[in-house]
Parts: sequence; C-alpha cells; structure tokens
Amino acid sequence: MLSRRRNKFKNLLMKQELTLYHAHWSICSQMVRVALYEKGLSFKSERIELCDQSDKAGNLTDDFLKNINPTAVVPVLKLNEEIIRDSAYIIERIDDLKGDNEINLWPQDPVKRSELKKWVEDTTLTEGVGLGRSLGTMVPLFSTGLIEDLIKNLKFKSILRIIFKHPRRERKIAFLTMYFSSLKNRIGPIVYNRFTRELIALENNLDDKSFLLGAFSHADINLMCCFNRLVEMKMESLLEMPELPNVAKYWQNLKSRKSYQQGLLDYPDHEEMLKKIFNSGPNPHLEIIQNKIIEQLNS
Repeated sequence: MLSRRRNKFKNLLMKQELTLYHAHWSICSQMVRVALYEKGLSFKSERIELCDQSDKAGNLTDDFLKNINPTAVVPVLKLNEEIIRDSAYIIERIDDLKGDNEINLWPQDPVKRSELKKWVEDTTLTEGVGLGRSLGTMVPLFSTGLIEDLIKNLKFKSILRIIFKHPRRERKIAFLTMYFSSLKNRIGPIVYNRFTRELIALENNLDDKSFLLGAFSHADINLMCCFNRLVEMKMESLLEMPELPNVAKYWQNLKSRKSYQQGLLDYPDHEEMLKKIFNSGPNPHLEIIQNKIIEQLNS
C-alpha cells in the first residue's frame, strides 16, 4: 500500500504523455479507453488492426512484437517511456494518474478494494482463464460468429502469417479452426447455464444499487464493455428483462455515462459485417438464454 502511494505521488508530479495501442472492437481496449475518459486523461491513439480481423495484422509486425507487446495482444499503454500491458493492470495505473475528472476507480477502503478485486477478476478477459469460466470470458463467446466470418475473409497469406508469427499457440489453434472449420455453433448448454446463473447473481448482488460497489468503479467499466458487446450482438433484450429489474436499471446507469459514448460508441467497427450477420433474424442465443432465466427464476 505504501509503495502504491509513493507511485501515485510520483505520477502526480511527472509529465504524463500517454499513448494507447488499441483495437476499436477489442473489449479489453474498450475498458482502457473508458477508464481514460472517466479520469479525463488525454492520450494519443494508435489503432492496431488485429490479425484475426484484418489483413494488415498490425499486432504481428516486427515493430509491435519487439517494442510494444511480444505476446501480440492489445491494449498496451505507453506512459512516457514505460510500456504497461494487461488491461486490468493498465486501469489500476490509470487510476493513479491525475486527470481532469475527480474520480477514483479503485476505493481506498481495504475491504472494498478486496471486493472490487474479485469483481474485476470475474469481469476481465484474464490471461490463463479459459473462455466461458467467468462473466467476462463468457460474453466474447457470443461474438464468435463475427470473428469467424472476419477470419474466413482473410487472404491465405494472412493465415500463413498467423501460423508463423503469432506467439500464442492457443490463439493460433482457435484462428486456424475458425478458418478451416468452425467454432461458432459450439456454444452449448454449459455456457448458456453458466451465463444465466451469472446474470441472476448480478441481479441479486445489485440489490437496487446504482453501481456494483455503490460508487462507479473499475468493475463497472468492465461490465459496461461486456454489456455493450451483448448490444452489438443483438442481445440487449437480456439487459432489459422485467425479470431482472436491477440489471435493467444498472445498464441504464452505465450507458448514461459520458464515457460510454466516448470510449465505445465513438469507436465503431465491423458495422457492415454485423448487419450482414443479423439480416436474417435475431441472435439465436437470445431466446434460449431468456427462457433459461425465466425458468430458473420460477424454479
């Protein structure tokens, strides 16, 4: 705690030159952008076109891998000459910086900090945690169809680049499976049941609070971005169900914040592809999960 206070004091005194390496549609990038806008911090934007979404493959260039992130992952924040990686840690560091807005994304109270840490872990795409194991790692599964369509549209030489240059074995396997086969139809009952339980648990935890811990925090940023992904995947009805009134009110509180527009809506991406995917009808996952929520609440 003492060292953290020293770092905070040091950051208040030092010149803050921030550069964010990010992708528009990356949930973790969105989380960091929202945090920067919540704090009122100016930053230089360096957009990275990811290898699974564009033939440009900005995250696989020699410069990016050598100087920004050898794991080929965004976001990355450059604070003066310091490179900071991992979205959760980046947001903690952002909270130590002096911005135009007086807001703390992490509370000072040790008990609340411990509670917030658990929420952040449950709502972040944490390295080493398998997809579908927590609320934060379940939401991206519902956008598998879009990622798969983007990968199938890549040139074959881009796939070869992924094979030979991507440092993450598990991502190579996932991307290659999407290109040569399919993953989008493999979201099954296990994920539906877990997601249903998570939403109902969130409903009970909110208990008419405006935000998770009362005051807006890091965890609310994470859920703002997770919920926005559900909106993009035409699943917003899950957040407006009369059976989940606390979740519905909470979602209204999240998207009414200025940072929602600044960090999410002002960075659109893949709009044409999303229109193409959902032209034929609603998201097939939506009705299944809605029915499971009602069924579980009535059991």
